[in-house]
Amino acid sequence: MTGLPLFLLQTGSTIQARAELNVFKVAIIIVAVVFVIALIYIISRSITSYMNSPAYIEKKKNRPTSLKDITEIATSCTLVKEERDVLMKICKTHPTPNIKYLVHDYIAMHDFIKEQFKAFDLSHDEIGKQHLFEMQKKLFKIFRQQGLIKNSKNLSDNTVFTLTVAKGFHHKLQMIENNSEAMILVIPNTLKQDEFPKPLEKINFIFELDDGTPYNLESRVVRYQTGKDNTQQMVIVHSDKISPLQKREQERAELNLPCKFHSVKVSVEGTGKKERINYIPSEKSYEGVLEDISTGGCRLVANIPIKAEQHIYIDGPFNAKQNDVAVGTIVRTTKRSDGIFILHIKFIKIDIKVTNRIQAMVCKYDE
Repeated sequence: MTGLPLFLLQTGSTIQARAELNVFKVAIIIVAVVFVIALIYIISRSITSYMNSPAYIEKKKNRPTSLKDITEIATSCTLVKEERDVLMKICKTHPTPNIKYLVHDYIAMHDFIKEQFKAFDLSHDEIGKQHLFEMQKKLFKIFRQQGLIKNSKNLSDNTVFTLTVAKGFHHKLQMIENNSEAMILVIPNTLKQDEFPKPLEKINFIFELDDGTPYNLESRVVRYQTGKDNTQQMVIVHSDKISPLQKREQERAELNLPCKFHSVKVSVEGTGKKERINYIPSEKSYEGVLEDISTGGCRLVANIPIKAEQHIYIDGPFNAKQNDVAVGTIVRTTKRSDGIFILHIKFIKIDIKVTNRIQAMVCKYDE
């Protein structure tokens, strides 16, 4: 034994014990932290897995639309208050599932909007119709993004192709069959025998998808044949030479119906904010044909030359049912090879009821 006091002899073992205790505590903390992290990870994975499951997605799709959902859709589509109110009316009047998912379903959304249009039509609410059509255009522009067509084999049998054989001559060919080998198109009576593209000759068509997106298709004629109903048919090869074209701001509808038009005299009344422009049609009328129409303008075929930048008064079946009138400006005049003139017209004065009827026809809401 040494002569050192007892408490000095016990110091080393006490320090060691304390060190070991601290290490043990740190180890427990590390294990606890690792356990918590692992638990959070497992829970997170489970939540993520559930949120990506078909059952959860289906549950979200079918839950009722909330005000927050409508607000998010309105913001993403830059809807003005009146258009947002129409969307809210649709969701309240017609019990709809989650609008955030429904807007991606073109057919379902189209049907809901059509029902709301009928309600506005029944109450003669023309302003409501106008806001509805504007809302629809914005919704479909954002959410109806169809995949690009890359091969003609993907086209539906009822696709209509436009063939231009000469300046100003546009012929519509309806596809009646799309098989693995080729496409069969019905040749219209407007396309004359001497205008038929030659076999194996390269030709270009324009066609549109259901949403109005136009495409250019480059193909070749395989042969001509006569159908069982004695129609003349053009058989063309499939092609992957398809390119999208710029979509029109306003959707158009084909008409090909007779109309009348007048020259217009312009007079101005008042000054400043009280200024009023009057468009007075002449008594003499001329015969023409409405080839197509939109809420923004139309294309009219006439047998008299009329220069661009002149005003014109048109009286015709704008919605293919009843006659309406509008005043427009001739933007461009095209002379066809047969001496007939095509007037490209932009409307400058047209009643809201008329534009609503045109838009209803374009959207097939009046059927």
